[in-house]
Amino acid sequence: MTDRKQHVGHVALAESVPAARASPPAGLTSAAADGVRWTLLGAVASFAVQVPYTAAMSRLLTPGDFGLVGLAMFMLRFLSYFAQSGLSAAVVQRPVLEVRHVRAALAVGIVTGVGVFAVCWFISPFGVQLVNGPRELVPVCRVLALTFVVSAVGSTAVGVLRRDMRYKSLALTEFGSYLFGYCGVGLTSALGGSGVWSLVHAAVGQCAVMAAVSIALVRHDPRPLFSLRSMREMASFSTRLSCVGFLEFLTISGDSFVIGRYAGTEMLGYYNRAWFIAALPLHQVATAVNKVLFSAFSRIQADGARLKSAYVDSLAMTSLLFLFMAATIAACSGNSVHVLLGEGWDVTAGLVPPLAALGALNVVTYFPAAVAAAMERVWQRAVIEMLHLVVLIAGVGFAIAFGSGIHGLVIALLMCRLVQHLAYVLWMGRVIPGSARHVGICYLEASLVALIAGLSVTAVGHVTYGTVPPAAALAAQLVTAALLGAVLLRYGGSLQGIRVVHQRALIPSVFTTTLTVRGRTSPDR
Repeated sequence: MTDRKQHVGHVALAESVPAARASPPAGLTSAAADGVRWTLLGAVASFAVQVPYTAAMSRLLTPGDFGLVGLAMFMLRFLSYFAQSGLSAAVVQRPVLEVRHVRAALAVGIVTGVGVFAVCWFISPFGVQLVNGPRELVPVCRVLALTFVVSAVGSTAVGVLRRDMRYKSLALTEFGSYLFGYCGVGLTSALGGSGVWSLVHAAVGQCAVMAAVSIALVRHDPRPLFSLRSMREMASFSTRLSCVGFLEFLTISGDSFVIGRYAGTEMLGYYNRAWFIAALPLHQVATAVNKVLFSAFSRIQADGARLKSAYVDSLAMTSLLFLFMAATIAACSGNSVHVLLGEGWDVTAGLVPPLAALGALNVVTYFPAAVAAAMERVWQRAVIEMLHLVVLIAGVGFAIAFGSGIHGLVIALLMCRLVQHLAYVLWMGRVIPGSARHVGICYLEASLVALIAGLSVTAVGHVTYGTVPPAAALAAQLVTAALLGAVLLRYGGSLQGIRVVHQRALIPSVFTTTLTVRGRTSPDR
C-alpha cells in the first residue's frame, strides 16, 4: 500500500497507514532523549523562576489567599477533565492521525470548553457551599473558569506538538508563558495590591499565552470540523481517559476538599505551600519525563519486548532519582520553609516530609499509568483508581473520626497512595510478564539510597542548626545532596538505575543518539 501524507505546519498527518502495520520510526530513541532533555531543562528553568516568585508572593499575600485559590483550583479541577476531555493525549496516542481528526478534536474542544465554562458559572455558588468556602470564592471560580475555554481550544495544538515530539518548542512555550503569566501579570498585580486576584490573573494569563503560541507553532487548519463521526472517533479514547482522570482527580485533589472543609482555608494555605516545596519539584520533573515517554510508549505499543525494556529502564532511573529527591526535600524542610516563605509558616515545615514521600509515590506512578494509557488499557486503570478511592475514603474517614488533624490526614493520604502504587506494579507485572521482579529490585535499591541520602542531609542540618543562618544551612544541605549524587553516579554502577544511565550514555553528555544497552549498541530501541 502506498502511504500518502498531508502536511500541516511542521507535522505530517498520515491518511492511509494501517495502525497494525505502522512501526516506530527510526531515530525514536534519539527523538525521545532529546525531548526529555528539553522538557527537563524547561522544568528546571521553571522551578528556578518559581522559587523567587513564591518567596515574593508569600510575603505579599496571606495564607488565606493561597488557601482560597487552592480551594478554587480544587473545584475547577473537578470539571477540567470534562473540559479538556483528554484531547491532547488522544491526538498523541492515535495510531493514524488525519487532518479531519485534528479539526474534529478542535471542535470537541470548543464544545466542551464553552459548555463546562457555562456549567461552572451557574454551579459555583452551590459548589462553594458544598466545600464550606467564603462567598468571595464564587467570582474567583468564575473567572478562573475562563481557562477551560482557552485550554480546550489549545489542547489540540499541544497534542500535535507532542505527537511530533517537538519538545523544544513546547518547553520554551511553557517557560515563556509562565514568565508572562505569573512573574509578569501575577507579580505586578500583587505589587499593586490585588491580593487573591493576582493569583487569578496569573493563571489566566499563563493559560492564554500557552494556547496562543501552541496554535501559532502548529498552524493546523483553524476550522473546527463538527462531524459527528470524526468527533466520536476523537472523543472515544479521550472520554475514557477523562473518566480515569476524573477518578485520579478525586484521589489526588480530595486532600484540598477535606482540609479546606474540616481545617479551614488558612490551614489549607499552609498545606498548599508545603505541597509546593515538597511535591512540586518532583511533579515538574516527572511531568516533563512522562510527556515524552507517553509519546514514545504510544509509538511502540505493539512491540512487547521494546515496551518492557522501556518500562523497566524508565522506572529504574526515575525511582532512583525521585526517591533521592524526596529524601533530600524532607531533610531540608525546616531550612527551606524558613528561607522560601519567611516567618509564620512553621506549620508548613512539619507537613513537608510526609508530603515529599507522597509526592515521590505520585510521580513514580506516572510511568506505569503512561504505559497503560499507551496500550489503551484505560478501564483497567479505572479499576485501580476505584480501589484507590475506596481506600482513600476509608483512611480519611478514620483520620477524621479519631481527630488526627492535618498530619493524620496526610499520613492517611500517603498510605492510600502506597496501596494504589502496589496495585499498579502487580497489574503491570501481568500485562508485561517478568517486569514485577525487576521493578521490585529497582525500588529496593532506590529506597536504600534515599535512606542514606536523607540521613546524611539531616545530619548536616543538625550540625549547622543555630550556628549559621538558615540560608547557609540550606546551602550546606543541598551541597551535601549534590555531592552524594555525584558519588552515586561515579561509583554506583552496581545499581540498576545507574547502569541504565551509563548504558544509555546519559552521563556525561546527558543524551546521545546511540545507546549501549545491556552490552550491545543499538541506534534505536
